[in-house]
Amino acid sequence: MSKSNFTLADNRDNNEDKGGYVPSCFFHENELAYQEQLGLYRRGYLHPVAVTDIIRPDPSTSATRSQDAPSGYRVLHKLGAGGEATVWLAQELDRLDRIVSLKIFSARFFSAGEREARALKACMRSPSTPFSQNVLSLLDDFTISGPNGTHKGHVTEVLMPLRKLSPILPTERKKEVARDIVRGLAHVHHCGFVHGDIHIGNVGCAMPPQFAEEEVKSTMSLLDRYDVTMVITENPASRSTSLPPYLLSPCDLLSVYKDYDGLEAHQAARLYDFGNARRVGEENGTDAARRAYPPPEVAFGHYGCGGLTVLPTMAGDIWCLGALIIKLFTDQLIIRDPTIRYLLQQAMLDGVIPPAWRDYWDSVEYLRSKSDQISPEKADADWLRRRAYFMEKNPQNDDAEIDLLFTLLRRMVAADPETRPSVDEVLTHPWFSDDLATRAAALTVGSSLGPATHPASDSRIGTHISH
Repeated sequence: MSKSNFTLADNRDNNEDKGGYVPSCFFHENELAYQEQLGLYRRGYLHPVAVTDIIRPDPSTSATRSQDAPSGYRVLHKLGAGGEATVWLAQELDRLDRIVSLKIFSARFFSAGEREARALKACMRSPSTPFSQNVLSLLDDFTISGPNGTHKGHVTEVLMPLRKLSPILPTERKKEVARDIVRGLAHVHHCGFVHGDIHIGNVGCAMPPQFAEEEVKSTMSLLDRYDVTMVITENPASRSTSLPPYLLSPCDLLSVYKDYDGLEAHQAARLYDFGNARRVGEENGTDAARRAYPPPEVAFGHYGCGGLTVLPTMAGDIWCLGALIIKLFTDQLIIRDPTIRYLLQQAMLDGVIPPAWRDYWDSVEYLRSKSDQISPEKADADWLRRRAYFMEKNPQNDDAEIDLLFTLLRRMVAADPETRPSVDEVLTHPWFSDDLATRAAALTVGSSLGPATHPASDSRIGTHISH
């Protein structure tokens, strides 16, 4: 749900801001990173929510819901928030012992909610498709109306965000999580969809069984206190129903996860946040993609092709998957700079300037002046530094196994989409294999930490970036 500050052409919203303004308030300039901006609560944006609110679907959506769907949900606490949605810990009204996650999209991103629901329904969990368990389960979806507009609401299982969990996971557990993520993406691709925005903030792990078995009262007693910033308008007459009564920080779900012995069980990772998802080949009838960490073809479309929008692709998912694996094991972003320097850093990763980028590269003085920093030898040295840091952070891995992984990662994060492996190739790679004999054979043969194959021309890259 959260988005980075990386702004590309397809991150921009071309709609006119018709949402009015937020009146001046006391104490609204909070510095808490996990409270959303008060300015997002105005017409056309976020729906104001408070703890104990009852959220009931609009009757107009009843035709698309199951007949035994709950009549509504009571808000218990906050799970998270961003510019596109808020996410709440909620309780089913018709089954008070059941806790769920309730996501309420901003009116501005109603279409993202529709895309997410469509993708999750297409990837619905099934016993006949075991990898479907590595994709978030959609339990209910509906529409609600409020002072700020019409909003999509999604009800799902509660997940423990990987972003908060990964710093305390041992290496072997991280490998299990990585394998689950690849399996989830394989299921999404097999269902004919592209995720479009894979990163560590869009992965969660199933809550331990005790979470569903315990009484709601027991779970609530484990959560931290309600950390709020009151919303008080300077002028009493300016009080608006568009505003919530307060801004609320997310609850400490990690303490619940640990108390219910979540660290002792398989983490069962799942992909979520499908607001960017598209059917393969879909180009029309959807608004622009918004990516937290875009693949290089997207960055080049923005900088090198006059703001060209590059829609999500399976190859783009693979690049993001490789970047996610590096982040999971090292807590480092593979590319750190959301400016034109992004192109420089990608070229340094590859060790060559992609041929399709050459004309633009030579026309920009900054990039042209850095050309001497790019060579296969420098790329090899950079990857060896990354490998050493990986080993430092994950000392349980032996040299041969890390070489095996890094050879795969270099292919996954190549600038040329056509040279990246498919998700099935990643999934069957010896590093992910459960079969010890397969892994042993691969480790015995050994693997080179050399660079990925570079194209001799720009024909393949051009199939993804064209004017």
